[in-house]
Amino acid sequence: MTMRKGIAVVALGVLALAPATAKDNDPTVMTVAGKKVPLSEFEYLYNKNNGQQMTPMSVGDYAELFKIYKLKVAAAEAAGIDTTAAFKAEFTKYRNELAEPYLYDKDEEERLINEAYSHMSKEVKVSHVMIDKGRSPSEAEARRATLDSLRSVILAGGDFADVARRYSIDRSARSNGGELGWIMAGRYPYAFENAAYETPVGEISEVIESPFGYHIVRVEGERPSRGEVLARHILKLTRGKDEAGSQLAKAQIDSIYELIVAGADFAEVAARDSEDPGSAKEGGMLPWFGAGMMVPEFENVAFSLENGGISKPFATSYGYHIINRIDSRDVPSLDEAREKITAMMKRDGRDRLPRKKRLEQLGKEFGAKVYDDNVASLMAAIKDHGSLDSSIVATFNAYPVVLGEVNGNVFSTVNLLAKPMPKPAMGVAEAETYIKAMIAAITDEMVIDTEIARIAEKDTDFRNLLNEYHDGMLLFEISNDEVWNRASADKEGQERYFESHRDKYAWDAPKYKGYIVYSVNDSVAALVNDFLKTNPAVDSLSSQLRERFKHMARAERVLAGKGDNKMVDWLVFNAPEPEMRGVWKRAEVYGGEMIDAPREAADVRGAVIADYQAELEKQWVDGLKSKYPVKVNKKALKKLQ
Repeated sequence: MTMRKGIAVVALGVLALAPATAKDNDPTVMTVAGKKVPLSEFEYLYNKNNGQQMTPMSVGDYAELFKIYKLKVAAAEAAGIDTTAAFKAEFTKYRNELAEPYLYDKDEEERLINEAYSHMSKEVKVSHVMIDKGRSPSEAEARRATLDSLRSVILAGGDFADVARRYSIDRSARSNGGELGWIMAGRYPYAFENAAYETPVGEISEVIESPFGYHIVRVEGERPSRGEVLARHILKLTRGKDEAGSQLAKAQIDSIYELIVAGADFAEVAARDSEDPGSAKEGGMLPWFGAGMMVPEFENVAFSLENGGISKPFATSYGYHIINRIDSRDVPSLDEAREKITAMMKRDGRDRLPRKKRLEQLGKEFGAKVYDDNVASLMAAIKDHGSLDSSIVATFNAYPVVLGEVNGNVFSTVNLLAKPMPKPAMGVAEAETYIKAMIAAITDEMVIDTEIARIAEKDTDFRNLLNEYHDGMLLFEISNDEVWNRASADKEGQERYFESHRDKYAWDAPKYKGYIVYSVNDSVAALVNDFLKTNPAVDSLSSQLRERFKHMARAERVLAGKGDNKMVDWLVFNAPEPEMRGVWKRAEVYGGEMIDAPREAADVRGAVIADYQAELEKQWVDGLKSKYPVKVNKKALKKLQ
């Protein structure tokens, strides 16, 4: 099937598309193959169709087209197209995308945006201790407990810097005792940023988890945000140099400073003399930066300058610098910052939280629960077996264990283990992580299915869009199978149709049918002519020439009347010689003749296929009308007239 790839939702007994319930204000307008169509769906498609047409169609005329449309959908369903994995994946993907606004807590999104903006208004000075998460859930739990114990030691009077030096996996802690200095919002993972900004000054956060490990954060101070500055600089490196090299760098930066003060162009000097390769080629220009984005010495000098000011030479751990501050900007307004904040939320995964909160709310509403005792029994069986592999999967497929429910619909080990595992066998710890993740995913899928079914029942616009996509997919696939692909692939059928309708394909003027043979030069052309005298084309002249002459000659099959092809016009109809393209220098006709009318379907293939498709379509529709009953509620249709 020619559909986009997707992940099929596990069949859990929840309706993916709720049928419209016939009501007084939404009567059944048509019943096709036993399936009722509400007036709202017909009206939606009728209005949409007329909105796309130059000449509006009457309700009666459209009803005839609609009947055929629904007959084809019925045929597709009878063929089982809607039960295939590819169809389910494609439809589920679209359905979930359409439902996304309903599965998103806008209030939570706004809270997060306002929270992020409040963080932008100040800078905090922090220190931290970070340890890794280990390689398994049990190791992660142990590492978290270890860090919590270290936190207790510090709270009891232990030295934070000493703990950071001894235990933190942040390499800089060896020299700075875990001190990160002043930081600004949007530079660290959300959990870390939140701990830094929400923990009171002088206190230590609870243990938090980031993508990099577990952390505790101590807040050393806070101040209003100084905004950002735009600056350029000149650097003379001292890192990695001995004392003599450092003294030379100092002498060089002092000389450069004298040049700048005397009026030399800063950008030109930076491009020529700066040893910062990234910025030198830009005349020393750096991106906008704020707190925590540069080493403290550099940052402090940059913020101390006025716009346009030039610093005296100063040292950092990299070397000696001169800064020219170009511009500065304060924290923007919330409206100005909103786009930047939403981009940041997408970057750090914060944008997933409104969806997570909404699914949690819906889970409570639908009574979602996990049977912890049964999950524990499953894990005990895996532990006794020693791994999660195909044999234990087979056992729990044969003897399912119910693991949870949503809205009264249960899921079991059959659903959990239906999807192929990432690897043939998993150790106990890895299996525990996998099973927890799968249970959470299945629960979310069931919650989403339940909510979408409810939305489709209540929201007519949503239901109509969903039905349109569902039926449109079916229509495309069944039409492909019954008409389009069939007509294109059925060469014998094309020929039969052509023979029965030759008169339809008459030409106004004769056409040349044959080959044009191209050669790279006169010598090759002579060799090709000699070859063709003794080796007439059997099946494919193109393949024969390619095999014999490689890229030196080629043949092009043509069927063209006067004015259809410039090369044919020259070689056959005495028109001026056209410009040769590419490597080709010679062209000649071969094995051709002038014909007054098409002799086979291939001579008018495009037209024959189009007409043959139309015939197959008519035969198919006539068969569907005979096969499936259609009942039209004319009284309901009159409401639209």
